[in-house]
Amino acid sequence: MSDPHPTYVTDTHSLLWWLTRPQKLRPAASAAFAEVEATAADLIVPIIVIAELIFIAESSRAEVDLDDALTRLQTRPNVHIQPLDLPRVIALRTLTAIPEMHDRLIVAEALARQVRLITKDEAIVTSGVVATVW
Repeated sequence: MSDPHPTYVTDTHSLLWWLTRPQKLRPAASAAFAEVEATAADLIVPIIVIAELIFIAESSRAEVDLDDALTRLQTRPNVHIQPLDLPRVIALRTLTAIPEMHDRLIVAEALARQVRLITKDEAIVTSGVVATVW
């Protein structure tokens, strides 16, 4: 039985592509974000994802209007920017199958909420630690 109102956690690249280049998303990820757009699903954005977006924009690796992106995220009632907390940081110790710290924090959020993570990150997907959508 599927969740009538699903919740997803997003990683940085998935969020960036949803906001700027949705054609880069695979069908399942696109469908998940379409649910969010239609307010048929909630989206959790870990604060580390916002920090990574800022660094990506500053390094000019992607064109993203940060003010517009933050406004879009903050004005949607079903999009929730999640602050970092101690239990998520402590969870890093158990997520050693994922080599990158930022990815571990994102996965920790999805695990704590028992929801799927929108990601194409190969290290996360192949770890099998969390259910993913791509």
